[in-house]
Amino acid sequence: MLLERMKPNYQLFAQLTDFPQPHNLDNMLNSLWERLLVKGAKVSLASMEEKVETLTPDEQNFDMYGVFPAIYFCTALLTYLSGEMDEEAFDPVAVSKISQGCIVHLIETQAEGELDNAALREHELMVMEIEFLSETLTWLESLKLKGLEFKQIKQQALERTFADGVTNIGISVEI
Repeated sequence: MLLERMKPNYQLFAQLTDFPQPHNLDNMLNSLWERLLVKGAKVSLASMEEKVETLTPDEQNFDMYGVFPAIYFCTALLTYLSGEMDEEAFDPVAVSKISQGCIVHLIETQAEGELDNAALREHELMVMEIEFLSETLTWLESLKLKGLEFKQIKQQALERTFADGVTNIGISVEI
C-alpha cells in the first residue's frame, strides 16, 4: 500500500519531464498484488527489478525537486523486490522508512533553517504518514480474506491508501 501511495509522485515526475517509460509501472505493481494475494501467481521478481532500475531517474540529469520523490519510489520498490527475493534481506519496515525519508526530505527542502526531530515528527505530512501506517496495520490485522477475491482486496486497499486524497508528500490524487 505504501508503494501505491508513493507511485503518483513518480508518475507526476515522469509526466512533467517526459521521462522515458519503457515499462508499465501499473502492470508491475498489479503483478506484485497478484503475487501477494493469488495463490500460485508467478512473477519474475528479478526481471521486474531490472525494469525498475531502467525506470529510476538520475538526480544529476534533472534540475527539479520532483526527481527526488521519483527516486524514493524506485528505491522503495527495489527494496521491496529485494526483500521478496531474499528472505534474509527482508525488512518489513524498510519501505516505510523510505517513505518517511521522502517526507523528511521534502520538509527539510521547504524549511527555512534546521529542524529538530520533534519538528519533523509534528509536521502535518509526517503526522498523516504515521496515522496512515497505524490505520493500515490495524486494517490488515482485522482483514478477513476468506470469501474475498483479489480485485476486492486490492480495491479496498487502494481506497484506504488514498482515503485522504494525497500521496505521502501531499500531492492530490484521485482514484
